[in-house]
Amino acid sequence: MNDPWGISGPDFVVLYIALLGAVLLVRVIVSGIVAARAMRSDQAHAGPPPTVYQLAFLAGGPDRATDAAIAALVERGQLRVNSYKQISKTGTRPVDPLERAVFDVAKLKTTAMIRAKVRASAAMRALEEGLDQRGLLASAAAKRQSRTFGLVLQLAVLAFGVVRLVNGISLGRPVGVLVFLVLVAAVLAIVAAVRRSKTGARQPSAAGHRLLGQARAAASGPVPAGMLAGGVLLGGAAAAVALGGWAMYPDEELSAALTPPMGSFGGGGSSGSSGSSCSSGSSCSSSSSCSSGSSCGGGGCGGGGCGG
Repeated sequence: MNDPWGISGPDFVVLYIALLGAVLLVRVIVSGIVAARAMRSDQAHAGPPPTVYQLAFLAGGPDRATDAAIAALVERGQLRVNSYKQISKTGTRPVDPLERAVFDVAKLKTTAMIRAKVRASAAMRALEEGLDQRGLLASAAAKRQSRTFGLVLQLAVLAFGVVRLVNGISLGRPVGVLVFLVLVAAVLAIVAAVRRSKTGARQPSAAGHRLLGQARAAASGPVPAGMLAGGVLLGGAAAAVALGGWAMYPDEELSAALTPPMGSFGGGGSSGSSGSSCSSGSSCSSSSSCSSGSSCGGGGCGGGGCGG
């Protein structure tokens, strides 16, 4: 038998395809097990009642927390939105760390641009660490370990294919199909490496989901605005955005102006919304009126061979 490694080319191709499929299956299973174990953190550590920004982070990650801070500052008149959907500071610097981080970068920036700048801020890291210390976020270390394991498996299969490919070429065997499969393995390894390098938004643990559910249930109940329910201040625009996103902002015009376009990654244009908008140089306040005596019009601000 002159077949390399005692395996014919067609048999190796079948084996390699099976290995690629098995590794993908193992990665999915391991990822699911790790996610389930991370989510099983059911006990929240003792601590003060969660802030509206902690709830926002649990509900939608750093971007939702940033949105809630923007909503609070606009409602209090410390930020304003002009007719080009740009946010700028107009009041005194706030005390809350996350609000300060938002306020400091609000220099004719869109919501998407402010999100991009605040994601890596010290205030956002402190907010995440506070939730992590209380057991309200799923383990990031466990997810990274599972992705590292998946990457190692993917690289091992790639190396196995490359060795067979080199051996087949040296023996002058047809390797067209194997070249294609090795390329597939290389792409899968690259994807696994990229996934490992990306942390992504932290997900709530079981305790975090429970706390978030309690806050939403309380907020939907007969609780007067501004009253405490479940240890959380439920009234105001910040709480509405924290739990429901910009769609829940109490002012429709400002909601439309502050909502980033779909697929926005921190950039964002400066064009106004369709329909009429505020006059040039004016800005929309939380009451949807324009400054400088003007008013908002129209309801809008804003190859052929085997494997060696």
